[in-house]
Amino acid sequence: MRNKDGRRDLSLIRASGSTARVLNLALAFERHGETEEYQAKPMFRNQRLNRALILKHVLRGHERDLFSRPHSTVTKVILPYAAKELELGGISFMVGELKFERLLRDAAGNYESEEDFQADAELLRVLATLPSFDPFLMRERMRTIGVQPARCYFDIAEADLTRMRSFVSREIGQLVSLAFATGGRDAGDLSKRLAEKLMTDETAQSLDPLRQTLRLSGDEYIEGVFAWKGFLYYKWLMDEIRPKLADFKPRFAGLRITGADGEERRSLAETRRDILGKMQLAVDRVDETLLEYGAAFASLAEGQPAAFRSFLLKAPSLFIPMGEAVGVVRHIDSFWRFRFPSEAAPLMEADEAIEILHDFETTIAGVDFVKQTAGAQKLAS
Repeated sequence: MRNKDGRRDLSLIRASGSTARVLNLALAFERHGETEEYQAKPMFRNQRLNRALILKHVLRGHERDLFSRPHSTVTKVILPYAAKELELGGISFMVGELKFERLLRDAAGNYESEEDFQADAELLRVLATLPSFDPFLMRERMRTIGVQPARCYFDIAEADLTRMRSFVSREIGQLVSLAFATGGRDAGDLSKRLAEKLMTDETAQSLDPLRQTLRLSGDEYIEGVFAWKGFLYYKWLMDEIRPKLADFKPRFAGLRITGADGEERRSLAETRRDILGKMQLAVDRVDETLLEYGAAFASLAEGQPAAFRSFLLKAPSLFIPMGEAVGVVRHIDSFWRFRFPSEAAPLMEADEAIEILHDFETTIAGVDFVKQTAGAQKLAS
């Protein structure tokens, strides 16, 4: 996403919308800035921040001195000079760098109170703790600090929606005959149309039979459908992740390290095994949670909506541990692919390997699902 002169072309980021690694507030402003809900419930208190591009950024070597404790990936904020003319570029800084608060104050400006400034700084720090900008994880994590912005900020990325459509259509196909009394080819066509509506406009009138089947009304229905979308999203993501992990594991385990003595090699090999074990544990716990969803959905498809309705209403509490687990696993895999894009055996100097593997180890060990299981294993022993 750079111009021929090497500068990042922000207009290309705008065209791609939000993704797991890009929170595109400039596009949210462009599409929804005139709506009542957007104006009443902005994400940030500062207008410039509400038009920012916020990225998960792989830290370069020359940037490490900007942090007291650098990580392999950080959160970068770009404030465009003009929200609708991103090709003009913008000002950037990274959350958590040594001069973070001063840079934020200088770049954003126009704060009416110190309280507003501190609230925005805290929200940026929270976003920086997330492994990705997964909309379901992000929304629930913001709720924990009392921030509940407009729904448009939590739309699923357009690129993901495009790839999800056929998956969602298949998933809800078994429900169509129950809620809409149809079958055969008509059921398939209806499943596709409903999948589109479910993922993009949960308030559409065409979903009324679904609302009646779930026996939810008002805000409960909107929250329930949002939760359903979340589980469809995570189930689809896991289908995408599994083959990537199968490719990642042997390449990661086979890392060649130069400049290390025998003890360092043994220690780093053990660290890699520990990371892979914890990644598998995180994936297994997500799969277990998806099985709970599957059992509840099966009850709905069999004409017993009560279990599914109850599951949906408690589901948002599961988005933080699920989203965190999925996000960290994806982060480790995507960083490895970024660092080693070719099929050649990965090779690292000892100092770099120690630093990166320690970062991976700390990150995966901090995942709630991993910590819960480790705690349970300690109690059992």
